[in-house]
Amino acid sequence: MSTLSSTQRLVLLALEHMAPKKKILHLINTAERGGAEMSLLRMLPLLNETFESIFVTLRGRGPLAENFERAGIKVIEVNQKHPWDIASYVRLRKILKTTHPDLIVTHLLLPDLIGRFFIQIFTPYKVISSLATTYNFPRYRIARFIEKSTRYFCRGYMANAESVKKTYVEKFGVPEKKVTVVPTGMDIESLQATVPNETLRHSLGIKATDTVIICVANLHINKGHRYLLEAFEQLYKKHPDTKLLLVGGGQEKDALRNQVELYASKEAILFLGQRSDVSELLALSHIFALPTFFEGMCNAIMEAMASKLPVVTTDIPENQELVTHEKTGLLCPVKDTQRLANALERLVSDKQLAKTLGQNGAESIERRYNLKDSVSRWREYFLTLSN
Repeated sequence: MSTLSSTQRLVLLALEHMAPKKKILHLINTAERGGAEMSLLRMLPLLNETFESIFVTLRGRGPLAENFERAGIKVIEVNQKHPWDIASYVRLRKILKTTHPDLIVTHLLLPDLIGRFFIQIFTPYKVISSLATTYNFPRYRIARFIEKSTRYFCRGYMANAESVKKTYVEKFGVPEKKVTVVPTGMDIESLQATVPNETLRHSLGIKATDTVIICVANLHINKGHRYLLEAFEQLYKKHPDTKLLLVGGGQEKDALRNQVELYASKEAILFLGQRSDVSELLALSHIFALPTFFEGMCNAIMEAMASKLPVVTTDIPENQELVTHEKTGLLCPVKDTQRLANALERLVSDKQLAKTLGQNGAESIERRYNLKDSVSRWREYFLTLSN
């Protein structure tokens, strides 16, 4: 068999680049600073050469919309006032007809339901659901019921962790063959290249001798901030040279502020709200803590580990997938203030242990969730489904 000439190879390469990109439309509530949104912002721009990614938000643009657009990803608003807003479904159908995507990926509960019912019934487009959490908390029993009762209407699932897949298969009855695990990746080089910003440190009132504990998570009840504040109050009484940074906003903000009103540690707890400089805040910190009740593949934990911070988090299956107790971090029971305080005390008191856990954690993320390999997995998965 004759080999291709150099001219023929150039022609084939030119034809390949001339072929239209596959269109992948992502339907989500809004472009806020949540785990799912931050994962998409990190991954999708790296797929621009292969796909035309379209970001459709149901409830307005959100604070990350400009970031997506600067990365070459189109953002379209549906402006849905409520789930029964009939006009919004007419607008959504028009958007789909105009963009004509090869694949639609829905993110979070309401977009999932819209994809499984409205889009699949009234349009010809292929829809899959992205899974990023387990809803493993009593308050979310309605969400678990919805996921279980609508599993027959979903063509396929893209899970970000093995633990999430296991939950959907074992607890929600989803056929295993329907769920593919496609984890996100971390830009480890960028995170580790970020150095402490002295101007930022000064603006936050942090001394060079302070030990800084950081928690990056929206202020929702399932993130367990209440127990972190209780544990920090215990720690602070022994180590008054500690600071606690809470990064994120949410409905629990007022309750948490009220909780610390009479704490001795009140002035050492900084409610920073939503921030665009998380990597700089991680670089200023020494310990990452997140006493969450349930997760998926937690981006905040992954970022902290990639930044060489020792991690203290809860001993739940989702976190066990990322953190090995006593090797890459410390795991504590859910809602256990004392065990959480003890873990923080160990890391504050034992600098060598903290350094070793941080180094081991970074090596684990580099080995298992580096950005290059994760982008390749996403590309292969989307290409397979969009053909």
